[in-house]
Amino acid sequence: MTQPMGLDELVRRMGKLVAMSPVRARLLQCLAQESPEITTLTELVESDPVIAARTLRVANSPFFGLSHEIESIAHAVSLVGLRSLQAMALAAAVMEQFKTSDPALQSAHQAHWRHSVAVAVCTQALARRARLPVDAAFTAGLLSDLGRLVMLAIDPVRYHQVQKLALQSSTAADLDDSSTSVAYRLLEAERTVWGFDHCQAGEQLARQWQLPAMLRRCMSLHHQCAHPEADAMVWLVHVSHALAHALDLLQDPQDQVPDIQVLAWDGLRLDWSDSGALLSGIEERYQVACQQLMN
Repeated sequence: MTQPMGLDELVRRMGKLVAMSPVRARLLQCLAQESPEITTLTELVESDPVIAARTLRVANSPFFGLSHEIESIAHAVSLVGLRSLQAMALAAAVMEQFKTSDPALQSAHQAHWRHSVAVAVCTQALARRARLPVDAAFTAGLLSDLGRLVMLAIDPVRYHQVQKLALQSSTAADLDDSSTSVAYRLLEAERTVWGFDHCQAGEQLARQWQLPAMLRRCMSLHHQCAHPEADAMVWLVHVSHALAHALDLLQDPQDQVPDIQVLAWDGLRLDWSDSGALLSGIEERYQVACQQLMN
């Protein structure tokens, strides 16, 4: 097994990996603002044809259920709102930034984004019941594991070593009847192979891209619900990770449901009335979101 890399080396490599074009860098900074200027945001999204096309495709999808076709970014703002446009454009920008043409990496990329979309849809659905901002929740869920994609892009060999080590650890834990959680075993495997975990990698990326503090917290703390900086949105993302696995949205026969930390569960006080409709709605929105965001 290779020697651990350490955060300093990660930051050095990340600087080369995630450099954006000037237009996308300006767009990202605009998207990261609490209250961006509508005119500026519209112009920047429209100036990147790929992101504009992806954003409009999502806006016109059943995800929003609009009866009128949206023909421009400005039209999208008027119909779905500034916050929804921010969430869509930010998702499009990040997904385009990490898009790969390497056939050897495409399967892992697809698996990552399917998982992330599942978490995003769960976070958005639960946000309504936790009385938290819905659009912000979708983005927080979608980007929460982005550090793992950074690790894949930087060193695919190490990334796959983690998967193998975590699987071995899980098998050994089952034989020993261990109560160690699935999430913890994966984090430990990452720290062994890399010298840090995907939450730390995500925090470094969030700082480099100057993402909002809310997103940085969700990317870095969704496995540390007792951390002093962890808030309700962090707890919501944490619970949504477990829900995405519990619903078997990824349809992975080896999938396991991670444990939910009691602090997050109790702190959110989620309303589970009419849970059948909630869960079926999540499944439907997940299929739509995958089709519109990943194709």
